[in-house]
Amino acid sequence: MVLNWGRGNFTRSVAFRLILSYAVILCIPVILSVIIYGQTRGIVKYEIERASSAMLQQVRYIVDGELLQTESLAAQLAIHSDVRRLLASDAKVNAYNIYGMKQELNKLLSVNDFIKEIYLYSKPLQSVLSSETYLKEQSFYEIKHQTHNFAYEDWLELINRYQTGEYVLLPLENQGKIIYTPSYIRSLPMQATADSAGTLIIPLNVEKIMTMLENIDWVEQGQVFIMNSNDQILIQNAEESQISPSSYQEWSDRGTGTFTGIFQGMESMITIESSATTGWKYISVFPIEVFWERAGVIQTMNVFGLLLCLAIGGTVIYYFARKNYDPIKQLVSVFSRSSSQGTGAYLDEYSFIRRSVLETIQERDDMNNKNVQQLRVLQDYYLGRLLKGQGDRNVPLAELAKAHKLSWRTDHFAVLLFYIESVEGELKDLALSQFIVSNIVKDMVGDRLTIHFTDVDGMLAAVVNVDPDRTQQWKDDIEDNLAQAYEFITVRYKLRFTTVGSELQTGLDHVHLAFLQALEAQEYRIVLGESLLIWYGNIKPTESSYFFTVNDQMILINFLKADEFEKAKQMIDNVIQEAFQRDRSHEIARCVLLDVATTLIKMIPDQDQAGIAWDEWRPLKRLLSCSTKLEFQQELFDIFDRVCTLLRSRQNGQMSVGIGEKVIEFVQENYSDKNLSVSLIGDQFRLSPQYVSRLFREQTGQVGLHDYISQTRIEAAKALLLEGTSIEETSARVGFASSHAFIRVFKKYEGITPGKYKTIQ
Repeated sequence: MVLNWGRGNFTRSVAFRLILSYAVILCIPVILSVIIYGQTRGIVKYEIERASSAMLQQVRYIVDGELLQTESLAAQLAIHSDVRRLLASDAKVNAYNIYGMKQELNKLLSVNDFIKEIYLYSKPLQSVLSSETYLKEQSFYEIKHQTHNFAYEDWLELINRYQTGEYVLLPLENQGKIIYTPSYIRSLPMQATADSAGTLIIPLNVEKIMTMLENIDWVEQGQVFIMNSNDQILIQNAEESQISPSSYQEWSDRGTGTFTGIFQGMESMITIESSATTGWKYISVFPIEVFWERAGVIQTMNVFGLLLCLAIGGTVIYYFARKNYDPIKQLVSVFSRSSSQGTGAYLDEYSFIRRSVLETIQERDDMNNKNVQQLRVLQDYYLGRLLKGQGDRNVPLAELAKAHKLSWRTDHFAVLLFYIESVEGELKDLALSQFIVSNIVKDMVGDRLTIHFTDVDGMLAAVVNVDPDRTQQWKDDIEDNLAQAYEFITVRYKLRFTTVGSELQTGLDHVHLAFLQALEAQEYRIVLGESLLIWYGNIKPTESSYFFTVNDQMILINFLKADEFEKAKQMIDNVIQEAFQRDRSHEIARCVLLDVATTLIKMIPDQDQAGIAWDEWRPLKRLLSCSTKLEFQQELFDIFDRVCTLLRSRQNGQMSVGIGEKVIEFVQENYSDKNLSVSLIGDQFRLSPQYVSRLFREQTGQVGLHDYISQTRIEAAKALLLEGTSIEETSARVGFASSHAFIRVFKKYEGITPGKYKTIQ
């Protein structure tokens, strides 16, 4: 089994890939959820900070508004006529007037619940008037403000000092309890600069402020501080809490805004707002955990949702991974039954299936190729037997054709035979050449005719099926298509071919007759020579005699014996031309050419025949294998050249004995010939000039042949000069071309000129 989920292999399996793919898909929303959660946490924090700041701004807006109303009330009281009379009087005030002022103060208190009380201190009277009492300053102190930390002297100093309108903390009795209450204090009249007539004290309603703070969300879970411009805490919702100097210094350095810091040992969110109207500072301090209580619920829900998502996603991943893997597993199982066993290397399922499919396809293609090859072999066998007339007589030929998947559209058939040669010399691969020719010709002819090729005894044959409507022009169609194919094959593949064709026959049983006609037509390639297409119908052999007679044979032998090789060669060429006449029987032509070849071979001397390698030469076998005029001509002339070479060498060997005396005799007889030379003598004795000169020198001991000719002429000239013959006549009679040449040669050999020689003698 190729697949083996051993240790480490599972991570490379398709199942693991499916699980990993689905897990990656699952991680996308999970990652998005984490990102959204992180963004949500930031948004929640921002919203908390914004809500804290908005809450504190709300407190500031309300308190600032009430303070403005308080200051406005102080301004009204400062100009009130009754108040001015009270402050201006230094005698005892009428009780009725006191009562009226009390009523007025009560009215003011009833319309402004932010104010706890209104105190009017008259310095001349040293008394304090409120909505409830009218007492001396000491009695009023003892009733309202007396504490251990706030002495009477402090009280006197506060009310007698010039006040410009500030808020201070004063101990104030409220239902038997002393509460430090922020109070607005202002000297009256307001126009006074140093010496005031009295002081207006307006304690604020702390309970009202606290109630207002309690109605704001989250205030009960944190702390709120309201400080005046002197950094004194005027109001706070937790009496026991105090701001340490270090914390306050840190807050002062940060200025207004919201930030996180440590307050009373807890991480808290601190918001500072400053009033531009009063200069007060509003500070809220809330533990971080207060705000994250609600965010914690969201966080818990997100974490729970993520865990639930992972749990459900893991289940879904497993379900779909298994569901999608099952078909793959089944395919692997199917291929595993038929595939070869493992190769040692692990393959995942896809690779295994891919390899198995490719192997199956390859097996199918191989099987199809084998079927095609087998069908082709069977078709070749069927066509070969059909051409040779060896079909099964028990089975109709038409049914055999269908069994071999050969479709014949009509009953008209012809046979073509192709003889293929290479333009560049010997044909190296016959099978490949037949494949090229058959395919190209089939593409050319197949548009008009049905044609099937086969090999018959090493010869490319084709059975052509002709439609009835093309029985008149089918030859023209084939000739045109073969001409195109011939041109293409010759240029592209350097091959040429000759085609012979039969006449049109009717019926499959007459295909053999067409084949015989084509075979007979191909025999006339010897007579007709090179031709693209030879039709059996164009061959008209006539009755002819054997034209190379015994007399002709003797003439050829005599030419060879007489060394008249050129005449012999011309006679052989005439015989070849006669043999390849169109009306000549190819059988007679073959016999004549063989007769010529045997006549030439008979002329080889007996002593030379032993030295010939007949098994390598094989002249008659090569001649019989020829199929064209050019081939026959080349082979015959090759035999002729070999025979002539042997005859020449034989004659030269015989003539070389005693050649010296023959040359002397020839020179003595022909020295008067002006054309006499070493070359002429070599031609006379059928020897080369150099060879005849060397033989003459070796056999006679004379000087060179050229010098001997000159000396012979000089001796004859000396005799003529002594007889009184003139120099001109002497030079002509001894073979010199001119008298100047004669004089020059004579002086060379005799040392004097011919004229001086004649005088001396």
